[in-house]
Amino acid sequence: MPIRRLAAVSIVPLVVLGPTVTTASAVPAAHPAVPKAAFGLDAATYRDVTGTASLVANRQDFSVRTAPSGQTAVVDSSMTSEGAISAANPRFVDLAWKTYTRKARYTVLRGDIVLAELPAGSTSFRDTTVRPGAVYQYRIVPQLIGDAAQARTFGLSVSVPASEKGQSDLAAMRTSATARASAAAAATTTTLTWTTFIAQKRLDAPLAAGKAVCTYGKGYTFGGDNHGFDWRSSSYRTTANAVITWKSRKVDGYTSIGATHVYNKKTGKLVAKRTASGSKMQVRKLGSGSGYVDIRMVTHATNPFCSKKLPNAIDGALQFKIRSNGNWEIRSGNHRQMPSHYIYIYNGGRVTDVYKAKAASPWCLSGSGPAGCELANLTGYYGHYK
Repeated sequence: MPIRRLAAVSIVPLVVLGPTVTTASAVPAAHPAVPKAAFGLDAATYRDVTGTASLVANRQDFSVRTAPSGQTAVVDSSMTSEGAISAANPRFVDLAWKTYTRKARYTVLRGDIVLAELPAGSTSFRDTTVRPGAVYQYRIVPQLIGDAAQARTFGLSVSVPASEKGQSDLAAMRTSATARASAAAAATTTTLTWTTFIAQKRLDAPLAAGKAVCTYGKGYTFGGDNHGFDWRSSSYRTTANAVITWKSRKVDGYTSIGATHVYNKKTGKLVAKRTASGSKMQVRKLGSGSGYVDIRMVTHATNPFCSKKLPNAIDGALQFKIRSNGNWEIRSGNHRQMPSHYIYIYNGGRVTDVYKAKAASPWCLSGSGPAGCELANLTGYYGHYK
């Protein structure tokens, strides 16, 4: 399930509303001790004990490492270049990250549960409440202070190793690292799709003060796509597809715009059909590295029956990071809230929903319609695809 990151927390001065009385015997309240993490951002350099499967595992940024403390865990270093890393043992998960300022404070969440609000300067955290075999979604959220231009929320998906009966923890961790690496290596192509559609079968032609704002007004309807969030449907207003070939990290982009149909509302007869220009639709690769690709998508199409003087268009753009190991993140993006928007990932016959948004109002196509037509923010969604 896609997860929306929390907005970073702004720090404001604490206002004292009344006098504070301090006695000689007063002792500051002690904060609960937070278990210390043994795996830092440099965990991928610790002693490698992955074993015979290290060639496969390490190539996909998974390995079993022993920290200087002597503790061992499965290290996922796929996000090291982004400034974060995770390490999983059957009894704990360590998270480490690069802070944007030494005084920054961070909140760590697992799912929607706050695990800890850390003191300034913290760059790591250990979760000891994990269950072997579970998969957890963590968020590391900065509390903003000063110049926060470099601040960001980290999202990490972590699988906790589980020992089979009679199996040692080390063997279980090696199995886990190999399984995750093999799954990533087996992926040959993955497709990211952003499609927009009109859920209704018909939609009344727009009117302003009782007058038509398009070629066809009162007494006419525009054809819809007559479906919900269904990746199998072949009917759409716009669609953009990025096909990633992992071996070469090549991205092939494909875009298309569905034809616009106009019907006589009374008789249901088709009276006109046109297809808008797709010149502003875009799918392109921004960059790539070991096991990841950055993609930019733009979806844009006007109603071919409406005046060019009236801003009336499906419009949106995003920057997407996708990894061969299954992690994905929308780095930035937004869209107008008409029509419905659906983003999903197709990988080897399996489909993972990334984002779903129902249409708000046809007037949102103008980009400046009534209340509720603000741009929908895509930034910060992340998750793990199958």
